[in-house]
Amino acid sequence: MKIAFITLPLVALVCLSTLAQPIKLHKDNPHYFDYKGKPTVLITSGEHYGAVVNMDFDYVKYLQTLKKEGFNHTRLFLGDYVENVGAFCIVRNTLAPAPGRFIAPWMRSNTPGFAYGGNKFDLDKWNPEYFKRLKGFFEEAQKNDIVVEAVLFFVGPGWEAMPMNPKNNINKTTDIKNTQYMTLNNGNILKYQEAYCRKIVNELNGFDNVIFNVANEPWFINQEIEGFSSPPANETKEWIERVSEWIKNEESKLGKTHILSVDYANEGKPIKEEYLKTYFKNISVFNHHYDKNAESLALNYHLPVAITFNETGLMHAISPQYRMQGWKYMLSGGALYNNLDFTFQVGTEDGTGSTEYSCDWYNGSTFPQVRMSIKAIKNFMESIDFINMRPLSAKDMVECHGDERFTIFGKENFYVIYLQGSYRTRAYLKLKDGNYKFTYINPIDGNVIMKNNHIVKEGKMNFLTPEYQEDILIKIEKM
Repeated sequence: MKIAFITLPLVALVCLSTLAQPIKLHKDNPHYFDYKGKPTVLITSGEHYGAVVNMDFDYVKYLQTLKKEGFNHTRLFLGDYVENVGAFCIVRNTLAPAPGRFIAPWMRSNTPGFAYGGNKFDLDKWNPEYFKRLKGFFEEAQKNDIVVEAVLFFVGPGWEAMPMNPKNNINKTTDIKNTQYMTLNNGNILKYQEAYCRKIVNELNGFDNVIFNVANEPWFINQEIEGFSSPPANETKEWIERVSEWIKNEESKLGKTHILSVDYANEGKPIKEEYLKTYFKNISVFNHHYDKNAESLALNYHLPVAITFNETGLMHAISPQYRMQGWKYMLSGGALYNNLDFTFQVGTEDGTGSTEYSCDWYNGSTFPQVRMSIKAIKNFMESIDFINMRPLSAKDMVECHGDERFTIFGKENFYVIYLQGSYRTRAYLKLKDGNYKFTYINPIDGNVIMKNNHIVKEGKMNFLTPEYQEDILIKIEKM
């Protein structure tokens, strides 16, 4: 009896150790994740990254809301960057704490003068209250099955108020231009960046629900080419490589190894394969913003990495595009879709808030009902064998004389068509001969509209959709 009693717990421990691993790329299809031993896509509608640094934000209610509504992801800025009230024209912004309510990884000094109120920072002293709040956030996220992309660095338009700016600390950091922050030419700031990076990695190493993001929008003021869509400049790529080396080196001393991500471009630009051996040798997840036509996937799906769309925006607050872009992206081979959702605010961490924008050039999602549609995307993806499917060429499979746009995702004898158009669509579809079941689905809520069967002869058939507005989803299974 004693032997049996001892053996069972040992077996259980072996099983638990096998399952208790950080999220990683799936070994059979690196376009997707493996989490808790299961093929995983990450889909969410999340707040503007200030859940920890804004002390007034109730992250417990927020994370429980994500879980309740069926999501499994959020992004988080870690404290090297904070926004002022009104930044990006956002009236109620979780990343812009009220005066005195910004908490950072560093202690405040006795010297007044931080740009957004209170004393300057002492970059040589860690703030235990911050790390208590940070780890509390990750513990709650893990409890609610939420994977967190932990964003280490950003500069954007915020250099004047960043703790590493010499105006905001007592450590005499080098007086640099904002364009130097994400380069190796930033003076003694580099050593403070390294210390901060290693400290964060050390504190979060024990969590399985972490993806370390080297930098948010490193192209913002360091572009390779001029224009809205650009990768970061080469000198910033060199800095990204260095930061990734700090993370890998620090984790080599610890118990777990996590995957790393980086924001690569707005919309989509080619990722050169040579970069995967140099600048991005430690990066396996490449993020894109505002990729309305899934260009990043069309250009880079051939690479053995996860391609993601992790920030929406620049559209009317209640645009159907927040839904439509998500369907198109995930059915083009995307690993992650994050709708930036401004209904999550201080006081409305359950996502019931609304916000205004103080200018016309920036808008974001502030319509709570859009989350039902984003959830429908996640539910559908989890209902299909996506790990063995891939994006297919609509030109090779569909003949249609209208203006409709087809996105096709499939494997042998099983296909999903996401159709953007209006009213009803008639098209010819090229399939192997046989009997097929068609299921028409409403992308707004995931509910089935209609089912019917079709016979394919001589490799071709025509079909007519039911009436729809804006978009419809068609699942096709060979019987």
